[in-house]
Amino acid sequence: MGIWEILGIEPTDNPAQIKKAYAKKLKVHNPEVDPEGFQRLREAYDLALKYTRNTKRNRMFEETPLPERRQTRQLDEGENHESEEESVPLQPPRQRYELANTDSEEEAIHLQPPRRLYELLHSEPVEEEQPNYDPPQRLTLFDRFLEETTQEVVSQEEIPIPKRYDFTESYDHSERSMNPDDMVERFFRRTQELYDNYHERIQLENWRELLNDEAMWNVGCHQLIDTQFLHFLEEHYHLPHEVWKLLDSHFQWREKSEKLASQLSGRFVAYLNGQLNQTFTLRYHSFENREDLDIEAFLEWRSDALFALMENDWETAQSYLAKAHTLYALDPDLIRLQGEYFLRTGNKNRAFHTFDQLLRLDPDNIDAYLYRARLFLEKGDAADAIKDCEEILTRMPELWDARSLLGKGYLQLGEWEKAQEVFQEMLSHNPSDIDANICLTQIQSPFNKMTEPTANKQAKAARRKNLRALGLPGKLSRFKQFFAIYTRRNIWTIIFLLLLHYAMFAVVSMKLEMTSEQMLDSLINQFKPVQVKTMDELKQTTLGYQVEFTLTKASYINMLRVYDKEKHPEPKAEFIPAAKAEERDLLNSDTGYVNVGYLDQKAIIVITDYDHAKEIHDKHSITMRGTLKAIPDGEMLPVIVNALDKRKHPHNAVLVTDTYINAKPDLEEKGWTGSWLMGILAIISMLYYIRIIREIPKTRKALTFH
Repeated sequence: MGIWEILGIEPTDNPAQIKKAYAKKLKVHNPEVDPEGFQRLREAYDLALKYTRNTKRNRMFEETPLPERRQTRQLDEGENHESEEESVPLQPPRQRYELANTDSEEEAIHLQPPRRLYELLHSEPVEEEQPNYDPPQRLTLFDRFLEETTQEVVSQEEIPIPKRYDFTESYDHSERSMNPDDMVERFFRRTQELYDNYHERIQLENWRELLNDEAMWNVGCHQLIDTQFLHFLEEHYHLPHEVWKLLDSHFQWREKSEKLASQLSGRFVAYLNGQLNQTFTLRYHSFENREDLDIEAFLEWRSDALFALMENDWETAQSYLAKAHTLYALDPDLIRLQGEYFLRTGNKNRAFHTFDQLLRLDPDNIDAYLYRARLFLEKGDAADAIKDCEEILTRMPELWDARSLLGKGYLQLGEWEKAQEVFQEMLSHNPSDIDANICLTQIQSPFNKMTEPTANKQAKAARRKNLRALGLPGKLSRFKQFFAIYTRRNIWTIIFLLLLHYAMFAVVSMKLEMTSEQMLDSLINQFKPVQVKTMDELKQTTLGYQVEFTLTKASYINMLRVYDKEKHPEPKAEFIPAAKAEERDLLNSDTGYVNVGYLDQKAIIVITDYDHAKEIHDKHSITMRGTLKAIPDGEMLPVIVNALDKRKHPHNAVLVTDTYINAKPDLEEKGWTGSWLMGILAIISMLYYIRIIREIPKTRKALTFH
């Protein structure tokens, strides 16, 4: 098999085409899997490149005018050899030397290659005519004629005779290379030197040259380098994305990701996958002209910020972002990381301004447009979001995230047809796109309602008419059937529930010492309080009822109703001054504030919460609700009267002393939860309610057989 068949291309003198074919075949002949095939490929590649160099030299020699060549020849050999110079075509160095030193033309003929021998025997000599050179022959591994131009020499010892190479013979490459360990050591020394020079490190061609090192073509060395290279990069990973892609094309890391996960740190494996899959990349070329910048420190802090964001460590990310910002604040990738930090920590305003700043610095940054479009949509600025999406799609028409945001922008503006067109295009590309399906569902509902013709309503009416004509029941008839079947199936459960409710009502009535009529009125009163404007209306109101009233000339008298639970385990109200209550640490949510105000020229005591007491103190009037109650026997009235005397309040003739309004429920009211019998009845009622609810689907099913 010839070298061109091995490379898979036609014969060519273009080195770029040869290198491209070699790189393509290198993926097939992996040195670890197919070392022999790799060795053949490498040797074919070397021979092809040497062939191109020799072809160029031959072309330069052929372009040299014949008289000049003849004149040179005559100076060395004399006039006697002029005719021989014209008759002898261009030969490889060995052939040319032998032809020049033969005694006869017959010997010269015997020294020719087969093709040239045939031409000499069957052609007539032509005087003074420039020889017609044959084109380069197809170079094979078993017929290697490496034509190289040489200067004319006098003696045979000065002429190197090319050695014919045959792949059928064993070829010991170790003779022309150093020890594999030394080669690997030299390779990593070159790698370290390249990495240490930042401006050389970011040039892709320098890494191509490194990967063309002799150690990379030695199978044993290649395996050692493959094992150690990733460990080197684990500590030296500040490289452009293009370099990572080039390294992966040689070492095939993407295909060995599971194996690498057990050999390297999880953080570096995630970073490596991000670089190879291009889920996130950091740029480096923006620092080329920053000689005053501590580049390594900046890159380290920027990468640490990226790692912290990947791990959702917001505090660490903020620290490294701030450090990197102090060194160089205009790096687009650093600004993008800052925007992502603000976005993920919920500071959307800062995130919006950060991405806006990034677009002013780098107008072609697609990520910044995408983030800003999302934030525009969240703010309700759909028109601006659509502009950003259109800007993205002019640069990257196949970016489906931008199309999704574009459709959502149209959806937010109510442009249903445009939104529908965008999402249908997304589904044609990816039918399983969940986001597009959900958005299309949102479109269909309002779109169908707006476009629904009136004929649908007429069709429904016609359907109902046809059902009646067929004798099928309508909705009302079916409901009556359902109610009849349900009642018949659950009659005893319903009766028992009614009895339970009556028992519960009786328990409450006895506890509150109220008749059934009073209980009913009390329930109604909870939702519709009695409007009281005069003292006569207040006196006619039943105790315990809710009243709505307006107080004038009202004031908070610095007296509190408190409950000392340590002193009185059972709820018992005490009326004491505010200072004393604060001293005893009795101020809490159960505290009532005592106020006195006028209702129809009469002063009445009102107990409120803090908010109402403050309103009374500030405005001296209030409209509110409360429960009319009788003043209990005990210390309440004397203490309040004493407080009014200290405030020199003219209460003697106007204070109502038999009733007061309680707008802050006391613990006696809040603490009553009914008797134990009431609790048992409530639990039983709940169980029966569950039972009758479970009967509803059974009844509907039974209705289908009627």
